[in-house]
Amino acid sequence: MHQGRLHAHAVLAIGVVAVSCAAVLIREADAPALVIAAYRMGLAAVPAGALALATGRERASAGGLWTWPLLAGTFLALHFGFWIASLQQTSVITSVVLVTTTPVFVGLASPFVLGERVVTATWAGIGIATVGAALMVTEDVGEGLGTVVGDLYALLGAIFAAGYLMIGRRARPHLSWVRYVGIVYPVAAVLLVVSVLVVGEPFTGYSTKTFVMLGLLALVPQLVGHTAINWSLAYVPAAMVAVAILGEPVGATTLAAFILREMPSAFEVAGALLVLAGVYVVLRPGRVPTGALG
Repeated sequence: MHQGRLHAHAVLAIGVVAVSCAAVLIREADAPALVIAAYRMGLAAVPAGALALATGRERASAGGLWTWPLLAGTFLALHFGFWIASLQQTSVITSVVLVTTTPVFVGLASPFVLGERVVTATWAGIGIATVGAALMVTEDVGEGLGTVVGDLYALLGAIFAAGYLMIGRRARPHLSWVRYVGIVYPVAAVLLVVSVLVVGEPFTGYSTKTFVMLGLLALVPQLVGHTAINWSLAYVPAAMVAVAILGEPVGATTLAAFILREMPSAFEVAGALLVLAGVYVVLRPGRVPTGALG
């Protein structure tokens, strides 16, 4: 049992490291946000869907569990659409930290979605995170409306990520990870491709570097990172998954500093520390039920 837990924790750690690369890869891809999101999910959906088909059919359990991965794919598409757009309009640290406030929104949604009471400490954590987010947004006000809109997109990305993870926690114990991602990724890909076609953005005409970044984005953060996190959903407590994901802003900010030469300001660092502290308070043992996130 102990070795099994270590294995699950190791897989989760690999997933967090892999998703930390996403922000830099997105910044290095010179294409519209929806196009980047569509390529990311489209390229990842092909092997995920093929593997699911190759492993044969899996019968859904009672309760209409097939609807959960379909809904998760919709939330995942919305998450990527808004978050990638935010990365193109605000700093890496602000975008990644704000999108990592997902557990805060899980705490807010718990009474309505999960029928669970929000304790006083959760409200305290939400208050701390809100102050931190306000600091980061205040830093961006002087940069113009576009940057503030980018901050808003990151928060919307966090909201949709909260829905995606809650649905995943509900569905994964009843569906294999192969079958789960084999449905979720193609659904998200189809929705994003349709969105690109609706807005009229081109799928071709980009530089070789951009296509390389898009391929790496699908391979590393998506196929390795998100799949590892999805696999862990059936074995690791929800709060632990959420805490582990808090490592993404650290990794993303470090990579941005070294590769993009994008150094965070004092306001951004102070705000980020408050946001992460608030999220930690929300996720302290006993604060967020293990079935709430993951």
